[in-house]
Amino acid sequence: MARSTSLLSPALVAALAVVACRLVLGAVFVGAPAVRGLRGQAITRRVGTDYLLRNGPRDADGPPVDTAAAPAGQSVEYKKRPFGIARYAPGVGGNGATVMEVTQKSRYPGDPQGQAFVAGVQPGWSVKTVNGQDVTGLPFGAIMEMLDDEVLDPVAALSLNVKGDASQSSGSTGMAGAGMTDFGVSKAEVPITVLYSSR
Repeated sequence: MARSTSLLSPALVAALAVVACRLVLGAVFVGAPAVRGLRGQAITRRVGTDYLLRNGPRDADGPPVDTAAAPAGQSVEYKKRPFGIARYAPGVGGNGATVMEVTQKSRYPGDPQGQAFVAGVQPGWSVKTVNGQDVTGLPFGAIMEMLDDEVLDPVAALSLNVKGDASQSSGSTGMAGAGMTDFGVSKAEVPITVLYSSR
């Protein structure tokens, strides 16, 4: 009696099926290998202390706007601070200020951080006047001091307090007030009327 032998045993067939499934399904569920390195690693940034303190221009922003040449547009009255403009950027030559980001919602009725959104302020609008005073020729930092429209999260506030303490203690090295600006402008009184160019 001749006995027929199978070329593949059932255990070998099952093992090959498992390997094939792993290869096919592994290619489906596993994405491309992660690219090593940090995003923006090759970008050179030259930013000063005011950028860190005021969250001003970013590398992704377009070219600076000539705020003096922009036509006047919409006037908005803010009754409280902060207005709800998350970020500004300086204009040509560091003068003027352009709205870059607006807080997109009010958290509750009467929320001061929703004022700009409710008034329809849009990114790209340039600040023309503050309470009737033309600010297109003022340095960006002076306009920011005048508006005083900053929201500091607890971490940022803590880092500014630490920096302030360090600069006060290092007065003998000439570093007192490092990074702080004094443009000789006063904080605008509320209500504040801001005229924007709504290009």
